[in-house]
Amino acid sequence: MNIASKLIRMKLIDIGANLTDPVFRGIYRGKQKHCDDFEDVLHRGFNVGIEKLIVTGGSLTESMKSIEVCADNPKLFCTVGCHPTRCDEFKADPEYFSKLKSLLTCDKVVAIGECGLDYDRLNFCAKDVQLEYFDRQFELAKQTKLPMFLHCRNSHSDFVNIMKRHRGDIVGGVVHSFTGTA
Repeated sequence: MNIASKLIRMKLIDIGANLTDPVFRGIYRGKQKHCDDFEDVLHRGFNVGIEKLIVTGGSLTESMKSIEVCADNPKLFCTVGCHPTRCDEFKADPEYFSKLKSLLTCDKVVAIGECGLDYDRLNFCAKDVQLEYFDRQFELAKQTKLPMFLHCRNSHSDFVNIMKRHRGDIVGGVVHSFTGTA
């Protein structure tokens, strides 16, 4: 039995599909390089046994796009949140948090995130800003009772401390890019 046959029998859900990336529409660095193959990408995944995809919202804009991408496909769902490297966006728009929150009424939204800490990429967003807005996004999970799609890169100690503080407020989740210890 080959790998594809085994996969077809398994129930698979891709929980971190970055399908809002323009590359799936054939666009690289702002230029059209090939035909839009978004639907082909989906079909290939579904043909090897992926039953559902959860499209990642890594910013307000991506979260809105992820809802739009999922709207007409019963196999697509999404997350709403702000990736740690983009937390400066909260500071740039005083309504950012409420705008994120307003997206949570969509029935396609199944998790809060991708949110967390990423100390390998402090050139994109300072540590103190990441800490503040990671902590703040727990409010969304607490209010909605949605699980969290979490990010932890080179930030284990702070990440664990924040998780301990909020563990009673959330229903669960998954950690992506985890670089800590057991």
